[in-house]
Amino acid sequence: MATIPNSRRQLHLKDTLRCHLVSRDPLIITAYGNPMAAPTQLCPFLESRKVYFLLGNWWSFQDPTLLSQTKWLYQKMRESYPLHEFIFLANAKEECQLLEFAGLPHYLCHHNAFLDENIFYPMPKVEKTFDAIYTARLDPFKRHFLARKIPAWALVYYYGNADRKNQDAYFRALRQRMPNMVPLNEDPQTGQYRWFDPQAMCRAYNAARVGLCLSQLEGGNYATTEYMLCGLPVVSTPSQGGRDVFFDPEVTRVVPPDPRAVAEAVAELIALRIPPREVRLRALVKIREQREDFIRLVEALFAQSGRTDRFADQFDAVFTHKMLTYPGSPEKFLADHGLLADGTSFPLLPK
Repeated sequence: MATIPNSRRQLHLKDTLRCHLVSRDPLIITAYGNPMAAPTQLCPFLESRKVYFLLGNWWSFQDPTLLSQTKWLYQKMRESYPLHEFIFLANAKEECQLLEFAGLPHYLCHHNAFLDENIFYPMPKVEKTFDAIYTARLDPFKRHFLARKIPAWALVYYYGNADRKNQDAYFRALRQRMPNMVPLNEDPQTGQYRWFDPQAMCRAYNAARVGLCLSQLEGGNYATTEYMLCGLPVVSTPSQGGRDVFFDPEVTRVVPPDPRAVAEAVAELIALRIPPREVRLRALVKIREQREDFIRLVEALFAQSGRTDRFADQFDAVFTHKMLTYPGSPEKFLADHGLLADGTSFPLLPK
């Protein structure tokens, strides 16, 4: 098995590898999560090849800590791997401005454009039993308490990387203060946490009338567009990070971070009785626009490499949900695509 040279191990970011092969020639790889996590894991195996990394992130470059770390790693990686190019995919124009100031190559392409619209869709036969739904991890920055005046709302929760005991304590506080909150993915028999796959998430969304986004700063927020693809209008607070890129004033409301304002906006959107197909269509329009921008970026990289064919004709074959996979290790990812120089191969994992 190939190994990372000792001199470069200090650049390795301990983050889950999330990446996807877009093209072999030229070699183009998308990655998400911490923007530099995939390059620090993959570059040592591809040192002698020209590679374009298109790097999205799940937080926001409006966070000075992330921006500073990314700039430092970018400079170190460019020194170590001069054949590799790194383009940061931003979720908001404000992020582009910060990346420009930091001297980092960037391109505006929101990660919500890569949600699979065949996974999230309206389900007319699912009964609407909740006024609203919020999918959010158990962290105070998600500001769950802003939903406390909504008569009946559902929570789909998950755990972050922090101490789980603290998160459980926060969850108990939420339940105590908000008896009108129903945690959908808590097992009704055992009370234990249950992870929801995308299909279960779709069904949960369809049991509600409105989707909630209540944090002040985070990344592009997949849930924003998942709600809309399922036909739910959205109530949000003012935010940084780019989730508002997919908002449409006809089917969304942005209100002050006040429980009464949130509840009133939910009631207003319910009263409008907006057809789910209309909400979904507005999201699909924005998804198409963003995907076309991504296609133009890849075709520009094709042109730099002398290719004249259209990536637009190949996009459907290349596309995968969120434009990422979880290969488990850099060796596994590269071997599966025949990209390891030493010819190492690994058996495919069962689907």
